[in-house]
Amino acid sequence: MTLSRYYRSKVERKMPNRIADVFGKRRVLLPVVHPVDRERALVAVEVAVDAGADGIFTINQGLDEAGVVDLINEIYRRHPSLWVGVNLLSRSPADALAYALAGCGRIDGIWSDNAGVDERATEQPVAHRFIEARAKLGWTGLYFGGVAFKYQREVAREDLGLAAATAESFVDVVCTSGPGTGYAADPAKPRAMREGANVALALASGVTTANIGEYLPYVDAYLVGTGIERELGVLDPVETQRLATAIHAFTP
Repeated sequence: MTLSRYYRSKVERKMPNRIADVFGKRRVLLPVVHPVDRERALVAVEVAVDAGADGIFTINQGLDEAGVVDLINEIYRRHPSLWVGVNLLSRSPADALAYALAGCGRIDGIWSDNAGVDERATEQPVAHRFIEARAKLGWTGLYFGGVAFKYQREVAREDLGLAAATAESFVDVVCTSGPGTGYAADPAKPRAMREGANVALALASGVTTANIGEYLPYVDAYLVGTGIERELGVLDPVETQRLATAIHAFTP
């Protein structure tokens, strides 16, 4: 489907914004807890909760996969109602979902740096595998699929809207980033993707209290680590709360 045809079809249908469905609000902060070790990660979770974050993501940077699963189980034990997602960097989205569910029994979100969609192609076999896996496992959580994401295949600026449109049939939340860890995205990038996608949009790098206003008109979910960390794995309570307040206060 060309982008112009997609824009015309958007007028004829309204796809759900699952961020709003799950969290009851249109814009959410999901701090990324880098588990350099288990105890500091658990402290970071408490900081996020106290600051008014809407949930957390963790990632296997520090702890290995087994350690991350153990961490998630402990987070659920301490905070049964907390929304928790995970990014397992070495696994495909389908494998990450199966591994997380096998180890935790419950996982609220899966985040992948690469959703496996290609706006230049007519078939999307990698993206389809996640659809098949979630159906087989009966999983109803939120899938944040990376599109035009850092350190992945570069998407031409003029194709950003089409890339987001291509992904929307396979993900719950289209997730993009700046050019690298801790680097802010050009606001024109989420704007172009917002125009293309009819599902929720997430941003996963370079967000701070200083630049959040540039993204709020376009982005629904903010996966933030570096911008609210004192050092790797240690969240700053003041910056985390300030960012949560700014995100929740925005009205279009």
